[in-house]
Amino acid sequence: MKSNLKFINVLALVLTLTIIGCSNDDQDNNNITAQDLIVSIDENPTNNQSIGSIQVSGNGTLSYSIISQFPSGALNINSSTGELSVADAALFDYEEYQTISAVISVNNTTNTGTSSVTINLVNVNEIGDFNFGGVIFWIDPSDENHGMVCAISDQNSGIRWDNPMGPSAAVSGTSVNFGTGSNNTDLIIANEGAVETSYAAGVARAYTGGGFNDWFLPSWGEMTEMYNNLAIINSTSGANGGVSISTTVDYYWSSTRQPGTTESVYLFSFSNGLVNGALPINSRPVRAIRAF
Repeated sequence: MKSNLKFINVLALVLTLTIIGCSNDDQDNNNITAQDLIVSIDENPTNNQSIGSIQVSGNGTLSYSIISQFPSGALNINSSTGELSVADAALFDYEEYQTISAVISVNNTTNTGTSSVTINLVNVNEIGDFNFGGVIFWIDPSDENHGMVCAISDQNSGIRWDNPMGPSAAVSGTSVNFGTGSNNTDLIIANEGAVETSYAAGVARAYTGGGFNDWFLPSWGEMTEMYNNLAIINSTSGANGGVSISTTVDYYWSSTRQPGTTESVYLFSFSNGLVNGALPINSRPVRAIRAF
């Protein structure tokens, strides 16, 4: 009888150890290893845009959730697949946040893992950005890497359009069209000569804001685009130590001479977007622009 009891006790011990061993094996098989996610995306995505998925090593049914994120409300996660997506596209603004971050929890029936998420935003040129020496007021619709910027202050509050010491012959060949201001400025300087800083186009070209030396006097067409974005130009200028384009002075000089006249030059009003003509001996403000 004692031998039978001893055998039964040994058998029970073996079964207990086997069960414990199987349980430990199951727990080991259910261990979770979640990889951190680091990605770079352009700013200004769309809501629900996919960002990437959390990569996990582990068995069993996995469940994903966001423990924390900054800024709050930026991200969503699919609880079954671990795919991250944009929840609030307005928060993906490089001028506000250069990095979006989060901590993700991954769970199965027995274990938990965590993943750190870092989303680096890539700056995209936008109207109103302070870049390239001034305020971006136009972006090429076919290539966001090209556009035009406006200086953050006037280069002169009142200066002649022509050179008081220059030639008597009027400059010819200037254009009203958008994209011609730089060539207009070249034509004016070639005609009017030294001393360049004694007249409007020369003052614009002499400006070196942002370390650039290719500023110019805008054409009528370019000033129209400036007017279309005047509020944002003035806001960004003021936020970066500049001065607003005045809407109370009568007119600013353009680089466009009126066609069919021997003297008159187009003036541009930033109070109403209208143009008028004036003799180049008059004094008016100058606001330079450049292309990038």
